Amino acid sequence: MLTLRGLTFDAAAPRIIVPLFARSLGALRPLAAAADADPAAEVVELRLDPLPEVDFSAALALVRSLTDKPLIVTIRTKAEGGELALMPDTYAAHCRALLAQGGVDALDIEWKACGPHRDALRNAARAAGAAALYSEHHFDGTPATNAMADTLVGMADAGADIAKLAVMPHTAADAARLLEATARAHAARPGVPLITMSMGAIGAVTRFCGGAFGSAATFGVTSGTTASAPGQPSAEVLKEKLFVSGQ
Repeated sequence: MLTLRGLTFDAAAPRIIVPLFARSLGALRPLAAAADADPAAEVVELRLDPLPEVDFSAALALVRSLTDKPLIVTIRTKAEGGELALMPDTYAAHCRALLAQGGVDALDIEWKACGPHRDALRNAARAAGAAALYSEHHFDGTPATNAMADTLVGMADAGADIAKLAVMPHTAADAARLLEATARAHAARPGVPLITMSMGAIGAVTRFCGGAFGSAATFGVTSGTTASAPGQPSAEVLKEKLFVSGQ
């Protein structure tokens, strides 16, 4: 079972991740402080792609100085719905530099967009004491149920410490299929924590009930922070209404 800074990731009690999405170091500081102060925010995600690349190192140092909560570090590329159009070599170089700097508890590694660097980045993350979080995002729709389940299982089989999948629904049935795929993957590879969600208003329910289907974490915003993807509710509301096994 995966543990980051003493926090265990288990679908029976999904964790709440708060993303920090800022376009300057000055704007990042109050967001990090707010996430640290919010008891509903259990894990922090530093989204680096809205920032200038020259500020990546300073941003990591700043956030790490303001919170001791588990920290996921993410550079979301345009290929995966993010802000930066990075070639795989540049993406990998940034990731390695951040790992070498220290303070990263989990590194988001884009399952497809990182090209031939995936395995090397996974190994580098583990060598730095960080978990390797493989991720895939579909902002234009929801793949077939079998394809989604196969993606999550494939991530687990490729050595992911955490497997993440985010999709965009066009119907309520799309959101339901994301939950079905999560349940299938969780049953097939119960030892690897999953983070799955169907985005937007139609998929919002999956952020609350995902734990019942095998998702070990979900994303929400705290006071003053900005959502990093469509449909993220407040961390406080998530804490109140999140599915927890036995409750």
